[in-house]
Amino acid sequence: MLIVIAGLPLLAAISYRNIKTLEAEEGQLHLAKGALYFQSMLMQGGLCLLAYYTGKNEAFTISILSEWNFISIISGVAFLGVALLFASAGQKQNKKESTLRYLLPRNRKERVMWFLAVAVAAFCEEYIYRGVLYQVLSNHTEGQIWLTIILSAIVFGFGHGTQGEKAILQIIPFAIGFHLLAIISKGLLLPMIVHFIYNVCVDLFFGKKITGQHAP
Repeated sequence: MLIVIAGLPLLAAISYRNIKTLEAEEGQLHLAKGALYFQSMLMQGGLCLLAYYTGKNEAFTISILSEWNFISIISGVAFLGVALLFASAGQKQNKKESTLRYLLPRNRKERVMWFLAVAVAAFCEEYIYRGVLYQVLSNHTEGQIWLTIILSAIVFGFGHGTQGEKAILQIIPFAIGFHLLAIISKGLLLPMIVHFIYNVCVDLFFGKKITGQHAP
């Protein structure tokens, strides 16, 4: 899990710096998004596999299936609504700094790959951060739930440093929300689904404005 805790934030910071450097030198960039999405899926899948074996070796109990009841469903819908409101406000404030415009799809072909990539990311990230990493950190925080949640959320935020420094601060509260959904529903499936829907909605609702192009 050292790769998740230290390696990913470092790689994200280096990637962000490289993107901004190229942007300053060349202006608007045109990244090969298909290859980018494929690399993301491979990396997420590999990390998820490592997390699985970590959990297996440590005999962690990780519940995938969530309990579906009125409270869990309402909590998921409410969190999704609040998250999209904050995302809308955040995009207006961080439009120049954020590199999200280089990550979102611009056409139908890229959008298919994007949907696959965010589906893989939603499953793998929830399993890694809200599942295995949470259990690992819990062993070192003597079971202090809120401290464990906050530490895990911080790691999750810095793991998304590719989107910019301000994005990290915005993502940390999202991660805490995903943790709460996992606790409320007693499983990871609810936050996985909400995570996926949120990522899709960012593209559907804000994609054209963020990328500056009307995707066909």
